[in-house]
Amino acid sequence: MKRAVNTFLRTARTIGLFSVFCIFMIFPGKALANYDFNENCIKAYNEIISLNFLEGRKILESEKLSNPGNKIPVFLDNYIDFLTLAIGEEQADFEKFKPNRSERINYLAGNDDNSAWHNHCQAAVYLQWSFARVKFGEYAMAGLDLNRAYRLLEKNTSKHPGFVPDLLLSGVMNALIGSIPDNYKWATRLMGMDGAIETGRTNLYQLLEIADSDPQWAHLKSEAFFYLSFIEMNLQSDKNHVVALFDRMQNDISLASGPLNCYLKANLCMRIRKNDKAIEILENCVIPDGSYPFHYIQFVLGNAKLFRLDQHASRHFLNYVNHYKGSNYIKSAYQRLAWLSLLDGDENAYRFYISLIPAHGHTFVDEDKQAQAEATLNQLPDIRLLKARLLFDGGYYEPALETLDTRLTASDLSATRDSVEYLYRKARIYHEQDKITAAKKFYKQTIDAGINLQYYFAGNAALHLGLINENEGNYNQALDYYELCLKMNFTEYRSSIQQKARAGRQRVSEKK
Repeated sequence: MKRAVNTFLRTARTIGLFSVFCIFMIFPGKALANYDFNENCIKAYNEIISLNFLEGRKILESEKLSNPGNKIPVFLDNYIDFLTLAIGEEQADFEKFKPNRSERINYLAGNDDNSAWHNHCQAAVYLQWSFARVKFGEYAMAGLDLNRAYRLLEKNTSKHPGFVPDLLLSGVMNALIGSIPDNYKWATRLMGMDGAIETGRTNLYQLLEIADSDPQWAHLKSEAFFYLSFIEMNLQSDKNHVVALFDRMQNDISLASGPLNCYLKANLCMRIRKNDKAIEILENCVIPDGSYPFHYIQFVLGNAKLFRLDQHASRHFLNYVNHYKGSNYIKSAYQRLAWLSLLDGDENAYRFYISLIPAHGHTFVDEDKQAQAEATLNQLPDIRLLKARLLFDGGYYEPALETLDTRLTASDLSATRDSVEYLYRKARIYHEQDKITAAKKFYKQTIDAGINLQYYFAGNAALHLGLINENEGNYNQALDYYELCLKMNFTEYRSSIQQKARAGRQRVSEKK
């Protein structure tokens, strides 16, 4: 159960940033309880998801005084708590906020006025606390809260079919449950929960369509876009969907502003290899004075600059490790500082930053696991392969290919890892350039050379051959490659790569 829920969090941690699913305990005296998501609450909500918590609280306090029975301010109050936990990841905050959970649940569970919000809000609270509990190691309680959320949502959709906010909860739950590995499905089956990625995706797009035509739900679009970005970038096969989602966001003036919105747009840009546009978005992001610090933007901006081999990236990584109090992407930030040093010709600085990795941060996310592995290996990466990798990740395909073609051949590489990586880098560049025949050739060579190694190259090659064949309509071959990816025992980036392979297998199985 612990491993199953742990896997659930890996899927959920990014999605959770936009979950407006919680409430703060208030006692409205004898006032009649109701749910009124009025203009005041919408304004507060937009401030909160812009991370302008001070202004959001001010609006909510005004609403509580003028409308003391309204439960929606409670819902939005706790969203501040949730964002604080999701972004800051500080144990002290978790311990401070944890007592609020049962108080809020007890408050919401009472005085049922037959509103569709009644069960929805309780389900949302349980779902949010499921995210938070796993993040801070309370795995058993997280599983129980997830199951409670699922049951309440089932009850609400049965009692109030067509309630638009339920599309958010259903979208998230289906995507999360549908992406859990098959060997952990017993846990969800044991709890009687079922979900499918495509169902979640459909629900979220349906919400966008409703919100476009009905202004009363327009404030929910920011969340829906966030969830859909995760699904399109990680659980779908067509890059054109990512492009369309970004274009749709760019043209929607109703979305909340602030660092979360900037992060989402930049992340979509980086996925479709518009790296310079991502840098522009992040550097021009307007952050309100006094807003809650979102240090992860510094890590993302550092990555974007690193991809174009810009030494100015180092200040963003240093900013991140010096100010962020959580534990994720710390090892990865030090690894990138080491890479920048190596690109600058300073091997001593490379070894210094690499030496900091074991003592800092955790190995929960794949990027940090890979950084830890490099620190343990204690071997300088081949600088030519490193440059090709970074340039490719930024979408600078011609310079990346030039690095491989004019400065390097497979026979130049003595290490087994390097020779396999060379084949893999060629395959990835050709694939992104739509030179599919050449890409297939080098992907197959990568698998042949690396299938029994711990490195991720062969596993990702199998994944991408699955994607190519799926997009070509060769579903049997696609399924074979997805299965091959899932059978491999590589250790690097295993969770994220095999999550995509499972999603691909599910899509293809439904298409056949």
